Amino acid sequence: MSIKEIVYRSLMTFFILVTCITAGIMILGLAFDPDARFGYDVLASPFIFAILGVIPNLLMYSRNELSNKQIILRKIIQFAVIEIEVVSVGVISPEIHTEKAKVVTGIIVSVFVIFILANFISIINSYFSAKQLTKELMQFQKNIK
Repeated sequence: MSIKEIVYRSLMTFFILVTCITAGIMILGLAFDPDARFGYDVLASPFIFAILGVIPNLLMYSRNELSNKQIILRKIIQFAVIEIEVVSVGVISPEIHTEKAKVVTGIIVSVFVIFILANFISIINSYFSAKQLTKELMQFQKNIK
């Protein structure tokens, strides 16, 4: 995968993550601290967590084509790095009540769900892009003949 592809996928992943993280924060907040009220500064947190989620995309960079085993291994490492980043930020943050085991478990589960969802959306997007490109190539071949 080239640097250009990594940057494109990272931007796409960033925007997917911002949306999913915002939904996850809302769900966890309503479940664990429904009476909390925040200022506008809290709107930055989905962007910060999305950036933390995109940084491990650099693990997917390779000059050579990765085998399926290499992709799976890198995805597992990528997931572990994201979990460590997010849980660490959650523990450091004074607004997140990480002294409660339920909150930390909720964070870990939500990161897992968001990771799966973001990868699924990315795979679906790649599938439809490839399908469209194949269709255009077939149309181009018909026009040449």
